[in-house]
Amino acid sequence: MTGIITDDSRRDRAIQSALSTGSFPTALFTLTEPIDLGDDPGSGGPINTTAVGELTIKDITRTVEIQLEAQLVDYTVVVVGSTEVVFADYDVTVPRVPIVLSAEDHGIVEIQLFFTRG
Repeated sequence: MTGIITDDSRRDRAIQSALSTGSFPTALFTLTEPIDLGDDPGSGGPINTTAVGELTIKDITRTVEIQLEAQLVDYTVVVVGSTEVVFADYDVTVPRVPIVLSAEDHGIVEIQLFFTRG
């Protein structure tokens, strides 16, 4: 979480403060159910599935579903996904400072993973 940056250092400080990154520098997603890859994951086309797990932000854990798309690209499995989170669910107060002109009460968590065979 400490690596979140924007185009303005003052905004960065407001976000870091809202997320309490000094005390909670990381977020964690733990898969709680197997991921269904369908009948033929080796066909080369994209696979759409859902990852169900627990997302922890600021020591608060909630069950979430992350919509995933996975595809084999050359010799790498590329996985992208996202889920929407409501900040109040994780005790995150939306920054209200002049540099943050407006902010929503929710946001998108995005992931990108690359799997290769070593």
